[in-house]
Amino acid sequence: MRVFWGCLAILVAFGLWFMVQPGLGGARSGVNGGSGMDAGPGAGTEPPPDASDLTAPAARSAAETTPLSIPASKPPKLPSDSAPPVAASASPTAITTKPPIASGQPEANATQGTPPAPEIDLLGESGVVVIPAAAPRVLRTDDRRPSDIVRRIDERTLELDGRFRLVGNGSDADPYLITWEMLTSASEYVDPAQNARTPPPWVRLLDGTYVEISGYYSTAVRMALAKNLLLTLNRWDGCCIGVPPTAFDAIDITMRDPLPMRGLHLTRFGTFKGLFRAECLDAAGFLIGLYRLEDATFETK
Repeated sequence: MRVFWGCLAILVAFGLWFMVQPGLGGARSGVNGGSGMDAGPGAGTEPPPDASDLTAPAARSAAETTPLSIPASKPPKLPSDSAPPVAASASPTAITTKPPIASGQPEANATQGTPPAPEIDLLGESGVVVIPAAAPRVLRTDDRRPSDIVRRIDERTLELDGRFRLVGNGSDADPYLITWEMLTSASEYVDPAQNARTPPPWVRLLDGTYVEISGYYSTAVRMALAKNLLLTLNRWDGCCIGVPPTAFDAIDITMRDPLPMRGLHLTRFGTFKGLFRAECLDAAGFLIGLYRLEDATFETK
């Protein structure tokens, strides 16, 4: 009988131990999962965190530390008429261009049909830019006599070389009325630098005759009476306003009587009559003067 009750007590002890075991495990897990010694009774029953929350920080850190991969941009296309051909294996950074063609006719490019640009060295061996001198202007020559170009139209009108009309008889009482167009045409024939000092025949015809012509006149300095004047085709103040004259559109005038200049404006226009002279006056190859008017008189303003 004692043995029976001893076995029963052992079975009851084992049953109680199995019943108490799950409670001890829950309490143990609550103690370990708490934040301190005073963990509450519900501390061990907190739900586990979501898996997405655990992986998000790792993914963000990986994205921040991973360098961005930017696709390489293609090189810009050059116009076909200015870009040289590039080999298939060449890199876009190896493209080189040449300056445009300056002059001449170099051999053509076999690939695109455009001639390659030659290399130009403006400095030369001395390191100084050398500018080629301008080619001298081409002059005309006319060795005809003045009488060969004259055709009389009436008693007071002549036609010279079929180009100019001349009215008058060339005397002091009836001077020739000449134009600036006749005088400026001598620029095609006269150039002392090329040893060309002979005016055309229609200008030589006027030499030694009395002529009458109008234009702008001025003096070298301001004065009350002027004996020498400069008659020009264009208005010029001697410095800054107007068109500076040349030897072909200016006449050096020597007055018979001094001309009063007091009270006149800078722009002075009038008509003069005198003995005409056409003679080349040059110095060191430069043309200084060509036309003169001697014993001149002032006719009208």
